[in-house]
Amino acid sequence: MATTTAPNIGQQLDAAQREAHGLRTELDRAEGELAQALERKDYETAAALKQKADDVRPHVMLAEAQVQALQSTVEALAEHQRRENAAAVEKERQERAQAIQVEAMAAERKALEESARLFDEAKAGVGKLRDLLRSALHVEQQAGHHRQTAYQARIDAGLEEPSMYGVAVPNHVQAGVDESRLLTEIFRHLD
Repeated sequence: MATTTAPNIGQQLDAAQREAHGLRTELDRAEGELAQALERKDYETAAALKQKADDVRPHVMLAEAQVQALQSTVEALAEHQRRENAAAVEKERQERAQAIQVEAMAAERKALEESARLFDEAKAGVGKLRDLLRSALHVEQQAGHHRQTAYQARIDAGLEEPSMYGVAVPNHVQAGVDESRLLTEIFRHLD
């Protein structure tokens, strides 16, 4: 049956290590004293120490096995926690990437809509510029016509002699269009 609270494996490991260390020390001492007793040829003491070592040895082995089991448990829990953390980090990374993707796609759509709007506005502006250029040329031609009318009136009134070249008509707008490749292209090709 599962317990409702998790055991504190770290505390259990510390306690098991202390117990195993104490028992190992007791066994080492008994075996060391046994060796000394055998050197002295004190077989009665050696027999008692052997019995003591034999009695302690299973407890040492059990305590050390418990330490190993607890260490394995601690390592397994740490590995499990590492995997869970890695899974959580990966999930968060994927969620963040998905959120960035959604945001970027929305921003891209908005930018494309704005780009299309601006392009349409630019085309309309180019059309308006072409219309303005045509209007400016038309008005400049009217100015030339009025200059020609005034010139002809001076000739008719005898105030001026006719020139074989005629009167110079205004050419500021046409010259400006001709000097600019961009204005020339706008004027000639965008209908």
